[in-house]
Amino acid sequence: MNAKGFALALAAGVVFQLLNVTVKQLTHELPPLQVAWLRWLTGVACIAPFALAVGALHTRDLKLHSLRALFHSGGYGLWYSAVGLIPLATTAALSFTGPLFVTLGAALFLGETVRARRWVAVLAGFAGVLVILRPGYEAIGLGSLLMLAAVPLIAGSNLVAKVVAGRDGPVQVVFWQSVLAAILFTPFGLWLWQPIDATQFGLAVLAGFFGTFAYFLFTWALKLVDISALQPLAFLGIVWASLLDLLVFGHTADAWTFLGAAIVVAAASAVISSPGAIRRTA
Repeated sequence: MNAKGFALALAAGVVFQLLNVTVKQLTHELPPLQVAWLRWLTGVACIAPFALAVGALHTRDLKLHSLRALFHSGGYGLWYSAVGLIPLATTAALSFTGPLFVTLGAALFLGETVRARRWVAVLAGFAGVLVILRPGYEAIGLGSLLMLAAVPLIAGSNLVAKVVAGRDGPVQVVFWQSVLAAILFTPFGLWLWQPIDATQFGLAVLAGFFGTFAYFLFTWALKLVDISALQPLAFLGIVWASLLDLLVFGHTADAWTFLGAAIVVAAASAVISSPGAIRRTA
């Protein structure tokens, strides 16, 4: 069962990067929040027939799906705004900070005690972020700042997704995620609307397909494997992102980004693997 879960998560990581390619191309031509709306509308069109066929419209916890949609839509609104401004490899490198933000949030907002080993890993991880951004040597771009703001929201979405995946099936989870995200992005999509041509519509359909398929694979993997066990596979995202950067856009991130990513990956791995690192205070 674990091997199947890991295979599903690995496939999801590749498809996620294909989604990022289509989104990046679209955000070069259209407002990012319009792109997000189009992606979720086409995502609903992709998943709705399957949800109807298997009778997956009913959910056991709409409130939990709604909470996840708030995290998810906020995070990906920022992500879509960032992905057109920086290389895909840089977005992947900065996305690895998710476990660091989870640990920081647990200490600051949940009253949990974090042991010294994990604090050292968190500090090392953010040192890796500084290597990627190199403040003082280069101006920190808006895209990087937007990505850093997106990561904790997406981490929160993934944590809620793990709970939801234990109550509803993958088709239900992806269906409600798509419907609620489409609703939340509708005001922005309408307000920022620009006419689209046939090529842009085709890319939007591809984005909806890639996004829906990737989340279906990821949600299925969450039912089989613990989310912390899947995190190391997410680190492969920088490999797929770098290859697609070169194949599609002809360039990728610089060497400093990869060095910083290696530091962040090592720190995030230490955070995840630290036994009994977090315990609730009395």
